[in-house]
Amino acid sequence: MDTPTPKTDALDSTPAFTLTVGQMDEIVRRAVQMALAENGQATPLLTPDELADQLKVPVSWVYEQSRQGKIPTHRIGRYIRFDLREILASQKRNETNS
Repeated sequence: MDTPTPKTDALDSTPAFTLTVGQMDEIVRRAVQMALAENGQATPLLTPDELADQLKVPVSWVYEQSRQGKIPTHRIGRYIRFDLREILASQKRNETNS
């Protein structure tokens, strides 16, 4: 990850930093992982594509299940992320309730 480039506003002598969307996404991802840490171990959050790969399902299934509230979804601004363990546990609960 590149270091943010400081820049100074002509009206304000306080340095401001410019971050790319990718840098912000990584910062937020790390913060959420730390907040969701269990037993000192970070819980990896997956993108919809990564979750689809893990579950061997189409990414459209992931989006549809998330939209319908059928799988646990973490919203980070306009982004959605998933904890594989939470999803597997919720699917297991759904099977036992059926």
